[in-house]
Parts: sequence; C-alpha cells; structure tokens
Amino acid sequence: MKASFLSLRESELNPLFVSLDQLVEQFLKKKQFPVLLITGEMGAGKTTFVREWFSRMGTESSINSPTFSLYNIYDSPKFRLYHFDLYRLKFPEELEELGFEEIWGKEGVSAIEWWQIAEPYLPKTNRILLSIESDSIDCRSYTLEWSEDEIR
Repeated sequence: MKASFLSLRESELNPLFVSLDQLVEQFLKKKQFPVLLITGEMGAGKTTFVREWFSRMGTESSINSPTFSLYNIYDSPKFRLYHFDLYRLKFPEELEELGFEEIWGKEGVSAIEWWQIAEPYLPKTNRILLSIESDSIDCRSYTLEWSEDEIR
C-alpha cells in the first residue's frame, strides 16, 4: 500500500484532488473501475469532499448527500460517478437486495461513504482509501491509500 497524508483546510484541497485525479485516471486507462472508500466520523466532510472533487470534472449536476436515497449518479465528460452513502444500513445482508455489487468496480467510479458494512461485497482490487479526520473546526487530516501493484 502506498499512502499520502495531508493536513489541509477545505479551501486547500487542490493537491489532494490532483493526486486522486491521477489515481482515478490510471485505473480508468487500464479499463479498471476504481472504488473510493471514504472513512470519517459524522460531519468530517465526506460528502463535501466528493462534491468539491467531482464538481471540478465539468459536471452540470448538483452533488448532494445520498444518505436517504443510498446512492446518486452523476455524469461528467470524464466519467460517471456513483456516490453511495451506506450509513442507514444496519446489516450487510440488506445489500444483497440492493444489487450495488453490480456497480462497484464494474463501471464508472464509485465513491462509498460508510463502506465498512459492505466489506464482504466490495471488490478486493481497484480500491482507493480516503480517511478524513477533523483536526479543528476548519482543518482536516486526509490520508489517501492505494496499492501500486493494482495500477501498473
């Protein structure tokens, strides 16, 4: 696993966005569909991160939290984003009926908040892990991890 760690204000996320852009592009060039697994406590800025990152891709969509719908789909000239929020799920078995494993790692880019409940259903490859921790009211620590072996 390779990792990148940054402590940034929300207005200073561009270096992290560039790193994530490069990772996603490398996966997509190899016809692999990355799964961005986002970890952070309630209010850490997971949805804000996805909104700010994807809005740079030229999308016309208004990106909001999929907490109640469980997932939203957004298109851009670069790729389709499937944004999932699994917070409301209580049991992994609930995922069997939803069919999300037909999307994760099989098309576009998936960004999944509260992904731990889905661990048995997630692809073992094409993963990018993003951890967000609140350092203060206006500063967060971001850790981006990926396996270099998967994108060579």
